[in-house]
Amino acid sequence: MLKKCFILVIIGLIPYVTMAQSVGLVLSGGGAKGLAHIGVIKALEENGIPIDYVGGTSMGAIIGGCYAMGMSTDEMIEIIGSKEFGYWMSGKLEEKYKYYFKAEEPGPELFNVGIDLKDSVPKTRFPLSVIPNDLMDFAFMEIFSSASAAAGYDFDSLFVPFLCNAVDISNSKEVVFRKGDLSQAVRASMTVPLYFRPIVMEGNIMYDGGLYNNFPVKHVLEQFSPDVIIGSKAAQGNTPPDEFDIMAQIENIVMRPSSYEIDPKRGLLIDMKLEKQSLLAFDKLDEFVEVGYKQTLAKMDSIKALVSHRTVDTATLARRREDFKDRLPELRFNEFDITGLNEKQREYVERSIRQADSILDVNEMKREYLKLANDKSLLYLYPRAVYKPEDSLFTMKLRVIPQAPLEARFGLFFSSTGLAQTYLGFSYRQISEVSALLKGSIQFGRFYDGVNLGFRFDYPARIPLFFQGNFNYNGFEYNNYQSNFFFEDQKPPYITEDEINFRFDVGTPYKINGLIKSGIGIGRNKEIYYMTRDFSSTDTSEVSNVNKVSLYVASERNTLDNKQFATEGTHRIHSVRAGYGVESYYPGSTTEVENNEKKSYYWWSVRLENSGFIPFRGSFSLGYHFRAQATFKPLLSNYYSTIIEAPFFQPNIITKGLFMEHYRAHQFFAVGLMPVYKFSKQLHAKLEAYAYFPVQEILMDEHNQAYLGNYFKNMRTMFFASMSYVSVVGPVSLYLGYIADEENPWIAQLSFGYLLFNKKSSDE
Repeated sequence: MLKKCFILVIIGLIPYVTMAQSVGLVLSGGGAKGLAHIGVIKALEENGIPIDYVGGTSMGAIIGGCYAMGMSTDEMIEIIGSKEFGYWMSGKLEEKYKYYFKAEEPGPELFNVGIDLKDSVPKTRFPLSVIPNDLMDFAFMEIFSSASAAAGYDFDSLFVPFLCNAVDISNSKEVVFRKGDLSQAVRASMTVPLYFRPIVMEGNIMYDGGLYNNFPVKHVLEQFSPDVIIGSKAAQGNTPPDEFDIMAQIENIVMRPSSYEIDPKRGLLIDMKLEKQSLLAFDKLDEFVEVGYKQTLAKMDSIKALVSHRTVDTATLARRREDFKDRLPELRFNEFDITGLNEKQREYVERSIRQADSILDVNEMKREYLKLANDKSLLYLYPRAVYKPEDSLFTMKLRVIPQAPLEARFGLFFSSTGLAQTYLGFSYRQISEVSALLKGSIQFGRFYDGVNLGFRFDYPARIPLFFQGNFNYNGFEYNNYQSNFFFEDQKPPYITEDEINFRFDVGTPYKINGLIKSGIGIGRNKEIYYMTRDFSSTDTSEVSNVNKVSLYVASERNTLDNKQFATEGTHRIHSVRAGYGVESYYPGSTTEVENNEKKSYYWWSVRLENSGFIPFRGSFSLGYHFRAQATFKPLLSNYYSTIIEAPFFQPNIITKGLFMEHYRAHQFFAVGLMPVYKFSKQLHAKLEAYAYFPVQEILMDEHNQAYLGNYFKNMRTMFFASMSYVSVVGPVSLYLGYIADEENPWIAQLSFGYLLFNKKSSDE
């Protein structure tokens, strides 16, 4: 009896089985416009339309891959709408991952060119992407690796069977992925040339699938044979881009003409028609999702007519999704497999990541991985997580490319006030058990000449250390500027500094963003000056030779987003320094003194400096600056030798080329506020207001001798308004400023580039 009933049930189900229809979803590329695919999926699910297979290209591969691994549309929206997604797409590191210990001393270079010495003929290495991809590569690994493991690295065994395509430019062919590492396949499919760095798979270089095929409907039909095809097109037609719109040009390069045709008897195409939207408009997530949702609802009757014999209720779908997610293994790592390096270089990388056998969770691994990404001796990292069923743990596979051994650096600065600087530098790197750096640079111009030769050794260990030494020459010529907006009238230099110094420093990290360092500085400063600015060509200058040696200890924390035009982050430095100096003074014709003088002295100083930016809603932030300087040293032979050797306050780029003798004192406090408005990531406006409080001013008597004024007698102020555009080529800034008590208090400057100098012997 039971056997007969079973046979009858089977016979009764035959019509429904034979009438069941499988549905394949095809998602095109389109950059941010591809976010409309989320709305398509949402509308299909809400109306019970099954999705049995999914295939995608570029952004379609990302959305399709997320769906195939069991992610709901709400989860996709949450991830893409998060701050973290913005960091992935921009390459910007969150503050908690800026590993300052690995930062090198900033210079005025605008761009670097690597020179590979492996071959008999040296080859230059230019950047392959406009943004760093370290964060995005790790994020893809974090999102997709567990699903790859749960599916046994077979995309047919995912929550929904999946495929995507990419272009193998090593062999000039299209590649379709149905097996392997899901994160790697999706990453290859969305590698937009110039914007993202290509990845290497089995020795072949992979780029965006849209280069050859932006709509892989043919592959979905051939590989999965669905009964019904639903296509989602989020790519615009190849209309001629504007000559100044680089992203539109890249979009046309990536999205070569593709066929979006679907046999109307077998399926239909949902066309978003988003022609005027940017490739990178990820901030329009909600708008794009809504467009995809509404366009799909508009065609829902046609879709239901194609899929008339089968529906899936949302509750059943949610249970299936949760069942698949329950199979996902937790990302925990206990092994490393590093390729691309020799044995000693691998040892350096492994010791940099960890110092003992342990199991790292994904957050711990991310922290260690981004430490490596901050290492200037490493050019490129690509992470993969490979599952080991025997212990339910993952191996971190890292492809590591070392920095080119030789690197050339170029910088340029010029301004409407007559300052013009050229910078040429080089570095040579070698990685073995330690990372070694040799460097040199020369900078020359109307205001400043500098030479630097230095070295740095980084030792990875349980407590990492660096040792560095620098020989510096600094030559400054301070002129009496009579500036207007574009032209300037100069007198000959009234103060010249020629300093030679040697510095040796040792440092160790303090948490993620900071370091503790100490060292010694030895220097000799030849100061040439006149006691008056109204000197003639027949006058002979005063000369003070100051020899000094000092020891210091300091803690520093730095997360600023730019070395001279920051709008985010914080910087803090606290230091104590003690030293010994000898001044030899040789009088000239502008003083009453006739005999040479020599003076020796001990001194010590404390510096507390904090600055940063507090973000508010929208594009507004408020910057702040505080500095307390306390130096205890005797007055030197005369007024000018005393203030030349005194600490000074120069808070921004426009003050770097000014002597500003009223803003030099042994002890002072300075505070500032800096409202900032960002029009875009590159363009911002800033107002700056500073108050400077010398504890005791250094004043000059009638005999040109220095003496100290009354305590807290004066407060001086500076005010600036600026507009800065920090481009890929370099920063352009327009400053208007007022500096109280200067001979020429108003100053305006239009400039290009960075104005940075070698450190002096007493700088931290």
